[in-house]
Amino acid sequence: MKEGIIMGISVSCNCNKDNLSGCIVCGHVLFYTPDMPFRAKCFFCGKEETTNVFCLEGHYVCDDCHSKDILEIVEKACINSSLTDPVELALQIFALPTLHMHGPEYHSIVPAVLVTAYGNSNNKKNIEAIREAISRGKAVIGGVCGTHGSCGAGIGIGIAYSIINRVTPYSTDERGRANQMTAHALTAISKVGGPRCCKRDSMIAIESAIEKFKCFASTGKSKYICSQYIDNDMCIKGQCPYFTGKE
Repeated sequence: MKEGIIMGISVSCNCNKDNLSGCIVCGHVLFYTPDMPFRAKCFFCGKEETTNVFCLEGHYVCDDCHSKDILEIVEKACINSSLTDPVELALQIFALPTLHMHGPEYHSIVPAVLVTAYGNSNNKKNIEAIREAISRGKAVIGGVCGTHGSCGAGIGIGIAYSIINRVTPYSTDERGRANQMTAHALTAISKVGGPRCCKRDSMIAIESAIEKFKCFASTGKSKYICSQYIDNDMCIKGQCPYFTGKE
C-alpha cells in the first residue's frame, strides 16, 4: 500500500499498476485547477511542490517521477539510432510499451528526436547534444500548454534549433530564428485546437521542424497514424490530422 497527500488530506490505495493514461497510479481522470494551485506530495518520491493537477483518489506524481524511466530509454534509443527522418524515429519512440499517452516526457522527446535526426543526416552525431536536448526539455514543466499558453512540444523545436545552432541569449539572428521556430510550431498546434494530446502535438511540432529546418535526409516516407484514440476520452477525432478511425 502506498500513501499520498493532496489538499491536506492523507489518502492511500493498493494500486500497483503503472497506467499509461490519466493518473499513472490508478488510471482515473486527472483534473486541473486553472486558478487554485496547491501543495501536494508526490506519490512515489514524497517530494512536496506546488501543482494544479490531481486525481480524485488524491494521487499526485511529480514530473521527475512521471518521466524518469522512459527518458532513459529514449536517450538510449536516440544514441543508438541511425535514422535521419525525425518522424520515423518518433514513431519508434511512440511505440515504446512504457511511454504514457500524455506527460512532460514529450517535452524532451521532441528535441531529442530532432537533434538525433539532424546529427544522423549531417554526419554530426553528438551524444552530448542528445542528452542536453532531453535535459532542457525536462525543464519545461507538465501542463504548460494550458497554464503558460505554450505547448512543451512546440517549445521543443526551439530547444532543438538552439542546440543545433549553439544559440545563446547573446546571439543575434539565430536567437530570433529560434523563437520563430517555436512560434511556427505553436501556431500549427493552436490551429488544430482541442484538449491536449501529447503525441498529436509532438508530431505537429516535428513536422513543423522538418518544414522549417530543411536539414533532414530521407523525410516523407513515414507518416504517423494514431492508434490511441480508442483509449483517449478527449480525442478530437475528425479534427485531428492523424485520426483515421471511425467516429
